[in-house]
Amino acid sequence: MREPRPTSVRLGSLPVIGSPPGTPSTLPQLRPVRAAGTTRVSDGAPPDMLERVARGRLSSPLPYGVLSDYDRGDHELELPMVELDNGHVRVQVLPSLGGRVWSMVDLATGRELLHRNPRLRWANFGLTDAWFAGGIEWNLGSTGHATTSNLPMHAAVLDTELGPVVRLWEWERTRDLVLQVDLWLSGPRLLASTRVINPDPEPKPLYYWTNIAVPETAGSRVLVPADTAWRTDYKGVLERVAIPFPDGDVDVSIPRASRYAADYFFEVGGQRGRVVTAVEPDGHGFAQTSTDALRGRKLFLWGHGPGGQRWQDWLGVPGTRYLEIQAGVCTTQLEHDVIKGHETRSWTEAFAALDLDPAVVTDEYAAASAAARDAVHATTPPDWLEEQHARWLASVAHTDPGTPTHTGSGWGRVELALRGIDAPHGLVFPEVDDDSRLLAPLAETTDPTGLQAISPERPVLPVVSDRWFARLADTTTNGDGAWWVEYALATNHHLRDDRPAAHAAYTRSVDLQPSAVALRGLAVLTDDAAQRADLYARARELAPDDRRLAVEALADLQAAGRHEDVVHLVAELPRAIREHGRTRMMLAESLAALGRADEALVILADLEVPDLAEGDRALAEVWERLRPDEPVPNRLDFRMSGDAGDGT
Repeated sequence: MREPRPTSVRLGSLPVIGSPPGTPSTLPQLRPVRAAGTTRVSDGAPPDMLERVARGRLSSPLPYGVLSDYDRGDHELELPMVELDNGHVRVQVLPSLGGRVWSMVDLATGRELLHRNPRLRWANFGLTDAWFAGGIEWNLGSTGHATTSNLPMHAAVLDTELGPVVRLWEWERTRDLVLQVDLWLSGPRLLASTRVINPDPEPKPLYYWTNIAVPETAGSRVLVPADTAWRTDYKGVLERVAIPFPDGDVDVSIPRASRYAADYFFEVGGQRGRVVTAVEPDGHGFAQTSTDALRGRKLFLWGHGPGGQRWQDWLGVPGTRYLEIQAGVCTTQLEHDVIKGHETRSWTEAFAALDLDPAVVTDEYAAASAAARDAVHATTPPDWLEEQHARWLASVAHTDPGTPTHTGSGWGRVELALRGIDAPHGLVFPEVDDDSRLLAPLAETTDPTGLQAISPERPVLPVVSDRWFARLADTTTNGDGAWWVEYALATNHHLRDDRPAAHAAYTRSVDLQPSAVALRGLAVLTDDAAQRADLYARARELAPDDRRLAVEALADLQAAGRHEDVVHLVAELPRAIREHGRTRMMLAESLAALGRADEALVILADLEVPDLAEGDRALAEVWERLRPDEPVPNRLDFRMSGDAGDGT
C-alpha cells in the first residue's frame, strides 16, 4: 500500500478506445431533442413541488448545436486529463468532456470506485443528443444531461491553503449561468466545491444534479435513509411510492431485482448530512454526501429486463453493468428552483469509498440505510464538511485561477462584453478560437459588417437569449453580415412562436444570401406539404452532405405518409448518409409501411443506429409490425418500460 502524502497534480493525456462526439450541427434545434418522458404528476404532490415542476423546462437547447454525428467505431483516442493523487485516492478528470471525473481509485485496495467505461460510446441521452456513461458528471441547466457534458471546460490548477485545487468552469448558455467546480483531495475523499453564479439582475430557473455512475452486480444495494420516494419509470407519470417495496415484494434497493428502468427520488426532507450510497454484498461500496444546499438524492436503475440490459451493452461493451446515484438542488429532476438576480449558490460534495459489515448490507432496509449513513458521517461528519465548505468559500472560491491549463469556449468572454461587466471573482474567460470570435463584434456594436466572416455553408448557430434578441433587433440589416442577422432574428421569432415575423425574416435572409439553414426554417414553418418538400429539396441542394437535414426531410415525408417518396429520396442521398443507421432505420420503417417486409427485414438483420434515443421503441415497433407473432430480437430491443401491469 502506498503511504498517504500531499496531493500531487499531473497534467497529461488519457488513452481511450471509442469515438469523439462529432461536430455540432449548424441546424438550429427548434424543440427539445426528445419529448419529455414524464408529463403528469400523480395526486398528492405538494403545491410547491407542482410549481417547480411547471417552471423552467427548456423548449430548445439553442444556442447549443446538436451533437449526433458520432459513430460506434473503436478508435484510439487521447483525451486531455488532469490527475490528482494523495496516496489515498487517485482521481482522473477530463476537461475536454465537461470536466467528467473518469476514474477514482481507492489506493488502499486498488478498487476502482466509479464505473469506468471500457469504451467511449455515445447515444442520444443528452439535451444536445450525445452523451456517454460513466464517472461523475456535473449537470447545470435543465432536466437532462447538460449541454456542457461533452464540451471543453476551462481548467486551472491552484495552490491553496487546502492544497492543490483543480478548478473547472464554464458559461452555460441556455441559462446564462456560470458553473465553477473546484476539485480537491482530503484524506480518502474527493471534495467538489461548487458555485453557480447568476451574473444578471433577473431571476432564472435553476437545475443542478451531480450524476455518479458506479459498478452494478447482482447483489448491489443502494442505501438512502428514506421510506418514500418519487418515481418515474418511462410511463409518463411522477408518482410517490414506498421504499424499498413500491410494488409488492420487489426490493428496489437492489437495482438488479427490478425488471424495468426507473428513477427513484428519495424524500430525505430536512436530514442533515444527506447521503446516498451503493454497496456490494462484501460491504465495499461508494458514498456521496454534501452540505445542506444540495437537497435531492436519487437512484437510477436499468433493471434486469432485456431493454435495460441491451442499453448497458450498447453504452459500453457487452457485460458491463452500472447504476447511478445522484444528488441535486431539488427533490426531483422534473423540478427547477429559482436563483435570484446576482445570486450565487454554493455547496460542497464529498465522494469516498464506503466499508460496511457484510451482515449490515443485507439487513432490513431501514437498519441498513441507517448504518450506511452512520458510517459516512463517521468518516465525513456533516459539521466537518460544512467547515470545509466555509473555508473554501472564504479563502479559495474567489482566488484568481491564473493561466488556464485547458480552455473551454470563448462564449463567456463574449457574454461579458455584451453586458459590459467583468468576470466573477475567481474566474477568467479568455478569448478562444471558436465560433464565439465571429460574434464578438456584435457584442459591442450594432454594425453587422464584422459578421462578414460567417459562412452560409457553415453558419454560426443563432444566439437566442433576450439580450441577444434585443441586440439583433437593433442591428442594421444591411452589409455583408445582414443575411445572418435576419436568419438569427427569424430563429428567435420562431422559438417565441411568432410565425409571421419568423417567416418574414427567413425570407429576407434568403433574399440577401440563400442558405440551407434559412430555407429549412421556412420549411419547418409552412403548413403546405408540397411547398415544404420543395423547400427541403432546395435546402439540401445547398447542403447535400448535411445528414440531419436529410433525416428531417425524410421524417417529414414519413409523417405525411409518403413512403414511396422516402424510398426514392434515400436512393438519391450521398452514400455516407444513405448507409447511416438512422437513414436505414427510416427506410425499413417506410418499406414496412409499403408492405415490402422482406426488404425491411434485410435491413434489420444488421442494423445499428448510433444516435438511438433514450426511451426509443422504434426498432422494436418496426419488428413487431413485420413479425407480430415473434419476440423482438435482443439486439433490437431497447424498450425501457413494459406494458401496464408488467411490474417494476
